[in-house]
Amino acid sequence: MIKGSVLAKRVTKVLLNRLQGNTEELIKFLDFLKFINELYKKNQTFKDLVLNDEVPLEEKKKVFETLVESFGLTNKELALELLEYLTKHHAFRYLPLIIRSYQYELENVLKAAKAEIVSADTLDEEIKNRLIEVLKEKLGRTIEAEFRVDPSLIGGFVVKTTSVVVDASVKNLLRELAMKI
Repeated sequence: MIKGSVLAKRVTKVLLNRLQGNTEELIKFLDFLKFINELYKKNQTFKDLVLNDEVPLEEKKKVFETLVESFGLTNKELALELLEYLTKHHAFRYLPLIIRSYQYELENVLKAAKAEIVSADTLDEEIKNRLIEVLKEKLGRTIEAEFRVDPSLIGGFVVKTTSVVVDASVKNLLRELAMKI
């Protein structure tokens, strides 16, 4: 059996090579991967179907075709190949690794990054814009930011992208101080 991280890199490489030059489809495939992962995690019937070796692959393919058709991908064949590959290698459990790897490489290709910025309190627009500008400078790519509030941080903020995590929260500072004591 292939290790999850190796499999994730292989799948990512194949997807990026086969979808090369089609930015819209590259992004749709990320959404498709996330959709399949959620389906696998939350729908026991789907999970049982893909894990059950007693169900012939041809029967599984019929379900996969319906899923792919409903998602509206241009490259339906690639999506079907992916689902078949994941089934044959019992690799649906590695979808979170595949998604992370694909998203990281996609951000490199598109020179863009998604950032989740969590703060202890609501941030002013000026501070939000400054955080985005600093991230843009440091990462060398455009930033699509999503802001959330988490009062448990006490103060400060946490920035997460696929390649960087910056924890400048009071909660983390207190945790680090407690570790030193």
